[in-house]
Formats: sequence, C-alpha cells, structure tokens
Amino acid sequence: MRYESQVAGLLAQDITFERGNLREECLLFSLSHANQFDPLLSFLDELCDIPRLRVLESRLQFFLLSHLADLVKIFSGSRIMKLFEDVAELLSWSTCSESCDPLEKITFRISCWSGLKLCLDESSHHTQDYKSSMEKCMEFLFTLLPSAHTDGPCQGKIFEEWSEAFRCLEKAQQGWLLDLLKVSEVNFTVANSLSFETVKKIQAIAKLVQSGSLPLTVLGKLKACLLDCRSQDIWDALTEVSITVQHAEGNAKRQWLIEALEISCITRFPSTALQFVGLLCGSCCIYRPVLIVDKFTVLSDLPVTLTSLLSDSSWMVVADSVVSYLWASTERIYEWNKQLKGGFDAESIDKSENDIACFLLLVMHQACVSLKDLLPSEKQLQLANMVVPANMDVHEFHARLNFDVKSLPLL
Repeated sequence: MRYESQVAGLLAQDITFERGNLREECLLFSLSHANQFDPLLSFLDELCDIPRLRVLESRLQFFLLSHLADLVKIFSGSRIMKLFEDVAELLSWSTCSESCDPLEKITFRISCWSGLKLCLDESSHHTQDYKSSMEKCMEFLFTLLPSAHTDGPCQGKIFEEWSEAFRCLEKAQQGWLLDLLKVSEVNFTVANSLSFETVKKIQAIAKLVQSGSLPLTVLGKLKACLLDCRSQDIWDALTEVSITVQHAEGNAKRQWLIEALEISCITRFPSTALQFVGLLCGSCCIYRPVLIVDKFTVLSDLPVTLTSLLSDSSWMVVADSVVSYLWASTERIYEWNKQLKGGFDAESIDKSENDIACFLLLVMHQACVSLKDLLPSEKQLQLANMVVPANMDVHEFHARLNFDVKSLPLL
C-alpha cells in the first residue's frame, strides 16, 4: 500500500480511482488469493491483529469488518476465534474513542453487522465454536444499538444500523435469539421506569416476529406486562408491537384486541392498554391511511376506529366480547373518576394516570355510545345515566400525553 500514490498516478486519466478505493481493491485481491499465496495470508493475518487494526484508517476498518465472511474462509479455527475477539475489542475501543465521531462509530457497527450477517449465511462451514464467537459479537453489538427515534444528523445512519442489525439477527438461531432477548416480569417491576434495554428487546422481538424469525407467541407472553407500564416508557415498543399484530393472522389479531381490553380492566395504567387498543384498531380499520399516531390521537380516535373495526364482517365475530370488556373498562374508569372527584386515589390505578382520568372517561363513554346497540338494555340505561364532563381542555390533554412524542403516519 505504500506505493499506492505511484500506482494511482500510472492509471489512465479516464479512470477515476480514489486512494481509498485502490486500497480496498488491494485488500479484495488479497482476500481472493490468500488461500493460494502464503504471503497474502500473512499480510491479512497481520492486518487483522488488533494493534494494527486499530491504527488503520476508518475506511479500511469498515471494509475488513464487512468482509468478515471472507476472512473466516481463509483463517484457521483458532485464528477465527481470535478474529472475533479482536473485532469485539475494536468495537469497544471505537465506542470509547474520542477520535471517532458519532457517524464513524455507527458505521463501525453497521459494517460489523453486515459482516456477521454474511458469516451466518455461510453457517454450514462453521463449527459451534465459531458460532459462539459470532454470537458474542452480536450480543455486544446489540447492547450498543441506540434508540431508533434519535433526532439529529445521525438519524438516517441509526435507521440504517437498525435495519442491518435485524437483517443479521434474522439469520441467527432461534434458541440463541430467545436467550438474547429474554424479558422477565422483573424487568418491568425492578425500577420506577422501564429501562431502554428492556424496551429495545421488546422492539427487537416485535421486528423478528414480523420477519418470521420468532413466533407471535413470544410476544404474546409479554402482553400483560407490556400493557401494565407507563405509556411514556413503553410507547416506542407499543407502536412496533401494534405493527406486528396488524400483520398477524386474523384470529390472532382478534385475540390481541380482546385481551388488551381485558387487561385495561385491571392494569395500573389503563391509558397504556387503551392506547394499544387504539393503535391496533387504527391500523386495521378503513381509516388507517388518514390516521396519525401519537399518544393523544390514538385515544381520541378510539370511538371511531373501534366502531369502524367492529363493523367489518371479519371482526363482528368478536364484537360481543370486545364490547363486554369495553363496558367493564368504562365502568372502572367511571368509578375511578368518582373517587378522584371525592378526593381519593384509586388503589388499583397508578397516581400518574390521574391527570388524564377525565379524558379517558370521555373517550370510553363515547366509544360505548357508538356501540350501545351491542350492550344489554340494562347497560344502555347505566350508560345513559353516567355523568360525563362536557367541557375539557383537550389541548392540555394533548400536551400531557405527547410532550415527548412525534406524530407519525399510521403504518
């Protein structure tokens, strides 16, 4: 590579060959012929050793990371294990290094995900030892995966990183994925707010269910815990889960709707369960193309979206069950509002929900009115006698629910 400038100068003037491109071509040549020429193999062996790898220019580091599958084919078993150890060390170094700007750090990770994906494509050539080494790298990379909803100049790159990460994870063994993404009830109760790592795992599970890498039942096991969290903690995961359920088989979708409404009758955070109901109804009803996803709108639209959904012949079969739980949830919210009006908190509902109690009552009352024909006559009478606040500052509720959330088209 020391003669690169001289070689580039000898190239025909009508050929545009950047310095970096020429170096990459040299590496590609070495990868292609290392099995036939020991000096090339020695060259790559030295180049991929961590002390040398660290001082390479970023572009060449990215190139080597994205060609891990080629390196695996030419290195011996023990050298492959060391290669993945060095890759993990390089990633750790790049994460902490002040010499790498944020975009470079993301590109490091994208290149590594890309390289690992190609390694998994060649999985039949690997022993279990190699897989274990690769899985350790993927596990470390997953911990570095940032929020997909980060603003700023890196937003596009972060989206690319998530896409590349899941193209790679889709190739991994299901058993390992389940271990990597394991979420227990403890994760939902260990702190006052849900950790980003837990939310990220739920998002990952939802995406992998969408791709068919994991069954929907894995997500279903988290349903009760998922809908018993503060909305501001779980919103990103809720939207991803709703997209996943939207594309599920009809019976599964209907069961999710019924159980979400059932959970709204007992959860400490009824707004979260009802937001999910709103997301699911909105994504499956005829109004989907014109709906907006934010915490306020999915609730305020619920009387319309739920009514529209149940008018569909494929959803009519569960209309009675849905309306039964809708009414039970409405009664609960009505009693909660009466307690608050009397100066008491509801024992079964978190105090953080108190600010939107009136708004939830209005939404649920309107939904029941829209579907009153499906209620028994005595329930219709109770509905008519409910005292519901008529004048509320809707803009205030919108601000409370969406202080940290962007409005997005409903996918």
